[in-house]
Amino acid sequence: MADGLAAAGERLMALTQLLLFVVSALFLALAAFVFQAGRHNPIHRWFASFVVCAAAWTFGIAGRQWGTHLEAWNDLAFASASLLPATFFGFTFVFPTRPERLPSWTVLASLVLGGVLAVLSATTSLVYYDPEMTPEGFARKSGRLYPAFAVYLLLVFVLASATLFAKWRAARGVARVQLRYVCSAFLLFGLGAMTTNLILPWFTGLSTYSWFGPYFGVVLIGLIAHTIIRHRLMDLRLVIHRGLAGAIAAFLSFLPVALLVGFVWPRLAEHFDVSEFAVLTAAVFAVGLLSPFARAGVARLLDRYLYRTRTNYERTVRAVSTGLTRVLNMDELVTVLAMTLRDAIGPEGIAVYASSNVRLLLISSVRSLETGRFGLPEELPPALAETLARAKDAIATDHLPASASATREGQLMHALNWAVVLPLLAEDTLIGGIALGPKLSGDPFYRDDLNLLMTLANQAGVALRNAQRYAEVVVAHEYVARIVASISSGVVAVNRTAHITLFNDAAAELTGAVHADVHDCDVSVLPPALAAALKDVVRTGEVVSVPEVTLRQDTTSRPVTLTASPIHDLSGTVVGAVAVFSDLTPIRELEKERRKAERVAYFEMLASGVAHEIKNPLVSIKTFVQLLPRRQNDQPWVENFGRVTTKEITRIEKLLERLRTLGKPSDRPRVRVDLRRPIAEAVDLLKPLLAENAIKLIVKLPAEAVVTVADHDGLKQLVLNLLANAQEATPANGTIAVELATEPSAAVLTVTDSGDGIPTELLERIFDPFMTTKQQGTGLGLAISAAMAAVHGGTLRAANGPDGGARFTLTLPLAPVAPALMTA
Repeated sequence: MADGLAAAGERLMALTQLLLFVVSALFLALAAFVFQAGRHNPIHRWFASFVVCAAAWTFGIAGRQWGTHLEAWNDLAFASASLLPATFFGFTFVFPTRPERLPSWTVLASLVLGGVLAVLSATTSLVYYDPEMTPEGFARKSGRLYPAFAVYLLLVFVLASATLFAKWRAARGVARVQLRYVCSAFLLFGLGAMTTNLILPWFTGLSTYSWFGPYFGVVLIGLIAHTIIRHRLMDLRLVIHRGLAGAIAAFLSFLPVALLVGFVWPRLAEHFDVSEFAVLTAAVFAVGLLSPFARAGVARLLDRYLYRTRTNYERTVRAVSTGLTRVLNMDELVTVLAMTLRDAIGPEGIAVYASSNVRLLLISSVRSLETGRFGLPEELPPALAETLARAKDAIATDHLPASASATREGQLMHALNWAVVLPLLAEDTLIGGIALGPKLSGDPFYRDDLNLLMTLANQAGVALRNAQRYAEVVVAHEYVARIVASISSGVVAVNRTAHITLFNDAAAELTGAVHADVHDCDVSVLPPALAAALKDVVRTGEVVSVPEVTLRQDTTSRPVTLTASPIHDLSGTVVGAVAVFSDLTPIRELEKERRKAERVAYFEMLASGVAHEIKNPLVSIKTFVQLLPRRQNDQPWVENFGRVTTKEITRIEKLLERLRTLGKPSDRPRVRVDLRRPIAEAVDLLKPLLAENAIKLIVKLPAEAVVTVADHDGLKQLVLNLLANAQEATPANGTIAVELATEPSAAVLTVTDSGDGIPTELLERIFDPFMTTKQQGTGLGLAISAAMAAVHGGTLRAANGPDGGARFTLTLPLAPVAPALMTA
C-alpha cells in the first residue's frame, strides 16, 4: 500500500513538473509574440521582460522538482523573482501612456534594486540558504536580507498595481476595457504567487506549496490572450488558424467525456481489467470526439469568440440584393451595406466613400474594435481612387505580389490598416469605394471572399447611383415646391390623363378652388379657360399662350395672362402639362396710375414750355406799351413798335397753332395713300435748301406701291419735319439718306443724317415738347411728328447710327387688301 502511494506521489510530482515546464513554455511563447510584434515599442519590451522573468521563475521552480542541483534551480527562481516587480512596474509606467506625476527615476530605482537582490540571491546566502527536498516538499531557510527582499517585492508590486489602477479609473472607451483585464490578470497572478511563494514561506518558514504559485501564470496568460484577441491589447492580433481552432473545438468537446470517465474511474477499475478498461475508455472518447452536435456547438461558440464568420455566399447575395433594391434613402442604403459586410466578413472596420464633385468623401464608417488602428481619412486617397478607376477591381493586400506591396497603394493601405478596397461602379464609372480592415479572426481574404465582395460592390454601386439620383430628385422636388408655393402667379400641373398633380396657393386664390378638393381630380373642375388650355397642351404637345383671358369666380371675374407648356420625359413623350397664369388686375391699376402720372407730368412740362415761349414776346410788347405814352410823337419809334408788336403776336399765334396741332394733329379724313407720294413731295420741297447747303440726299423708294391708310398732307408734313430736322443737324457736304421698306404688316421709313447725333442723355426725352438742342427752336417739331405718327397708328423712334449721326425710324401699319374709307 505504501509502495502504491509512493508511486502515485512520484507520478503526481512528475505530472506537476511537466505542467510547470508547459507553463514556462507558454510564458516564453507569449513573450516572444509580444516582443516580435513591437520590438522598438517600450510597452512591448517591458511586457516581454516581465513575462521572460516569469518564465524563468516558473522554469526554476519546475527544475527543482527533480530534487537535484537545488541551489542552481533555486538561484534561478529567486533571481528572476527579484526582477518580476521591477519589470511589472516598468510596464505599468508606460502602458498605455506615461503618468505625469510619477517620475521615471522610480522605475530605474526599482530595477536597480531588483538587480542587486537578484545578484545577491544567486551568489550569497543573504536571501536564502540550505535548500532541500523533504517528504513534505521543498524547503529552504531565510537569510538576513529575506525580510528586505519580501518588503521590496510587496512595495513595488503595490506601487505598480496602484499606478495601473489609477490609469484604469482615468481611462475611457477601449483603453478602460483593456486596463480592466490587464489589472485583473496581474493582480490575480501577483496575489496568488506572492501568497504561495512569499507570504506563507515568510511567516511559516515552509515552502511546501511554492510549486503551486506558477500556475497562477495560466490565469495571466489566459486573460492577456483574451484581451489581445477580443480587445487588441497593445495593438496585437493573435491569429487562431482554422486547423488550430478545430483542434481546440475537438478538445473542448472531449473534455466533458474525460471528466465523466475520471469521475467513474474507481468503480470501473473494480469490474474491468486493464485491457477491457482501455477499450471502453477509447470507445467513450471516440464517441465524444465524433459527436457532431458537440463539436458543432463548440465550434460555433469558438468561432464567435474568435470573430470567425461562416459565410453563406448565396444567402448573403440574396439578402443584399433584397435590401439594396428596397432602399432608396442614402443613409439607410449605406447602413444595410455596412451591416451586411460586417456580418458576412467580420472586418476590423468599414469605410464607405461616395463621389462629391471630383473627390470621394467619407459618408459612413463602422469600427468593430475601437482601437483606432483602422484609418478613416475624410477623402479616399487619390492614388487608390485612380487604381480602382483604372482596374475596376478590388485591391487586396493579401493578393498583392511582393513587388507591389512596396508601391504607393500598398504603403497607403498598410498605413491605414486596410486589407481590401472595393470599387463602387455605375455605368462603368467610379462613383465610390469601400475600404475593409483585416478580418477580426486574422484569416486572410480568400479568392471566394473577394468574389463575394465584388458581387456585393457591383450591386451596391448601382443602388448608390439610384440613391444619389433619388436624393437629387427629392431635393429638386422640394426646391420646386418651395418656389412654386412662394410665387404670386398661379401654377397648375397635370399628368398625361389631365389629372391635377400640382396646385399652389396663388392658383387657389385666383380660381377660388381649394387645394384639397382639386388634388388628383380631373382638370375640368377648374375654370373652363384654364382647363381647355391644359387639355390642348396634353393633346397636341404645343405651347398655348393667351395674352388675356377672364377667369370667372362666383360673381366676380379676373383678367389673367396664361401660358401652358407641355412636360416631356427623356424620350420626348408628353407626360403632362403645366400652366402659369398671373392676375392682370394690379397691372391694369398700375397702368392707369402710370398714364395719369404721365399726363400730369406732360401737362406740367407743356405748361412750363408754353409759359416760357409766350413770356418772351409778351415782355417785348409790355416794354413798348409802357414806353408808348412818352414816345407816341416819335414816328419812327411808333413804326418800329408796330412792326415788333405784330411780329411777336404772330409768333404767339404760330405757337398756339402748333400747340393745337400737337393736341389734335389732324382732323382731315384718312384714305389709302401710297407712301412714296408724300415722301417724294417733301423731298422736292426741301431739295433747293439741301443744294444750297451742299448736302447730298440719297432716296431709296421701292418700285411697288406701299399703301397705308392716312392723311396725305399730314404724312407730307411729318416727312418734311423729319427732313428739316436732319438738314439742320447735317453740316455742309454731309449726307441725308431716306429709305422706305416694307415688313409683313408695316411700312418702315428711315431718315438718317451725318451730323453729331443725339446726346445719349436726351435720347429718351427727344420727343418731349419744348425739348430742343437748337438756340432758336421751339422743341415742338419732333413732339408733333411723334403725335402725328401715333394718330396714324404708327410709332416714331430715334437712335444714333453706328457710324455717327441720328436715325429716325417711322413705322406705319400697311393698309388691308380691301379698300378702306376711300381711295386716293
